[in-house]
Amino acid sequence: MNDRPRLLVVDDDEDIRALLRELLGRAGYEVDEASDCRTALRRLYERPPVLVILDVTMLELDGYQTLERISDL
Repeated sequence: MNDRPRLLVVDDDEDIRALLRELLGRAGYEVDEASDCRTALRRLYERPPVLVILDVTMLELDGYQTLERISDL
């Protein structure tokens, strides 16, 4: 079992996700990621993280709409 705190990084830019995955992983976090908000919401329901890092300027369902849905959990 993994005792590291789990974070969810949501960003449509692969380079940003890769950078955050590397830096946060080095800092001792388990990093899950999603390239869009719909995938992020599925991951939240499957296994809630302790923190979500959310890009607010994404296509289709933007970060603000996603944050509203997360708040309803």
